[in-house]
Amino acid sequence: VRGAAAVAAAHPGHALAVVLVVTAGATLRLYGLGAESLWLDEAITAVVIERFGTLELLTAVPREQPHLPPYYVLLDLWVGLVGRSDAGLRALSAAFGVVALPFVYGLGRRLFDRRVGLLALTVAALSRFQLYYAQEVRMYALLTALTVASYYCLLRRDDPRWAGGYVLTSVGAAYVHPFGGLGVLGGLASIVLASRLRERGVDTRGWPGTAGGRRAPALVALSLVQPVVAAAHEFATGFGLTYLSRPGAAAVARSLLTFFGTWPTPAVGAVVGVLLAGSALAALAPLGAAATGVRAPTPTVGATLLVACWAAAPVVVLVAASHLLTPVFWYRYALPAAPACYLLVAAGGTALTDRVAAWLATRRQPEAGRSVAASGDGRGRPLALVLRVALVVLLVSSLVPPVVAYHTTDTRDQWDEAVDAVETRAAPGDLVLVDGCLSLFGYDRYRGRGDLAVRGVVDLNSATGGDPTPRGVIERAARNRSTARTVVAHPSARQERRPRGSVRGPHVAALTRSLVAREVPPSGRRAGTVYA
Repeated sequence: VRGAAAVAAAHPGHALAVVLVVTAGATLRLYGLGAESLWLDEAITAVVIERFGTLELLTAVPREQPHLPPYYVLLDLWVGLVGRSDAGLRALSAAFGVVALPFVYGLGRRLFDRRVGLLALTVAALSRFQLYYAQEVRMYALLTALTVASYYCLLRRDDPRWAGGYVLTSVGAAYVHPFGGLGVLGGLASIVLASRLRERGVDTRGWPGTAGGRRAPALVALSLVQPVVAAAHEFATGFGLTYLSRPGAAAVARSLLTFFGTWPTPAVGAVVGVLLAGSALAALAPLGAAATGVRAPTPTVGATLLVACWAAAPVVVLVAASHLLTPVFWYRYALPAAPACYLLVAAGGTALTDRVAAWLATRRQPEAGRSVAASGDGRGRPLALVLRVALVVLLVSSLVPPVVAYHTTDTRDQWDEAVDAVETRAAPGDLVLVDGCLSLFGYDRYRGRGDLAVRGVVDLNSATGGDPTPRGVIERAARNRSTARTVVAHPSARQERRPRGSVRGPHVAALTRSLVAREVPPSGRRAGTVYA
């Protein structure tokens, strides 16, 4: 607190900007928390904490879910305070999303300078990617907050209290999600690399994260052993994610761009991607120059090495596992790398504007004043400020449209609307087939009528691992019902045809309604499908 107060007193305008950006980020994360219904994964999370007590979750979650229990335990304690409404469930993730923002600023300020901290904070606050997971009843916002907190503690681990914080936050990240340890792995890699460089005579004094003993990093490394062993066991027993494929370079690039947002056309996304990639490469330039001997390995080089390792570790490990074992690379699982990407873009953008301003100033000043302009003094300073403002405007104008689209369009399953579409039209005793079986969790959360025969259908390639429900079972269920309604979510064309084809014998299509992206004109008079 004293340090923050000192910075605010020395730079009041800068401090005001930080407060305004954090406030904007918090507002975006809290706005419309309950506007949309829980989508399938969120509904499953809600069901898990309803079925088990707080202590039971410690053993039930690993048994029932491919996840780890800390987030579920925290969520169970949270809903005891705020209730189980959609907004109440999501508020925990929103809180972690807000908590992560000051750590992003602190990392940028300590690794580079306060300008980089403010720019990285702006990118994180306006990232549609971060906004989405800060409004989801899942553990990803908690994982992000723990990851950025662990790196902040790593920078200050020469103090035993911060070293303890580094261990707690790093172990917490490793045990919140099966791939959570990939985020802190980059910090360990940077420590090892700095140690090897020091043994080779490179002066690494002053490099961020190198001060302090080896006990805390050793404890963090030991904490990663169990998740690695568990993952190896899963791979050995045939673990696979059917919705993923082995990624190529284009897929990796798209995933990294997703950390910042999504744009309506590929052309716009490509332009934004080039801008972000250019800024990140500018940040990596000092590291490349030091590696080739062009410039001395300064603390800025050490900071860049740390952030580069942080950004690379989750991506490299997931891509390697996808090609060597089974496909596991997905932008959601590489999420711990996202804050590092924001820092690289901020650092590179700031350095690039300084260099361009210095170059332009030397072109405009007499020969005698070029050394002054190149150092950032004189006329170079206001010019650099103008260029930085232009960079901020460009970044904000790129990030805001996806955020506006997120808050003005449906982005999740509309189970409340799907249930309402069924229950306002159904007569007592009508059959409702919820295709996907797991989708029944979403339907049941918003179900209000108990006089309808609701049945879950195991579809093809189901995540339950069970065999698909035989066609004859569906036909028999619908045979004595005058009206049958099917509700499907995220179906392939084959999965979509299956339940409708099974009930079409004695029934004819009467109504088809899409609540997400597709509208099919109605025909006939006795059966219907609702797309959640």
